[in-house]
Amino acid sequence: MKKSKLKIEVFLPLGSCACSFASLMEKVGSVTSNFKDTVEVQMRSTASKEAREYAVQGSCVIVDGAVRLSADFDENQLEEAIIQRNLNKR
Repeated sequence: MKKSKLKIEVFLPLGSCACSFASLMEKVGSVTSNFKDTVEVQMRSTASKEAREYAVQGSCVIVDGAVRLSADFDENQLEEAIIQRNLNKR
């Protein structure tokens, strides 16, 4: 039985210059590359229906629909959230 991957949703203002969120995407990529077999990263617009469901106002990362990290998160925070949510799924 194939285990479902943990969803990492990155909310970005997609109409703005990519340089404004490049560092956020670098941090997300740096951390999630260590978990490539267990996570799925999805980019979403801050104007999307998912952003409205989560009440997202600006750039942020949502881990497994439960953990919200602001755009200035520390890489250790994202790594810890992924580890904890993966443990909860077992």
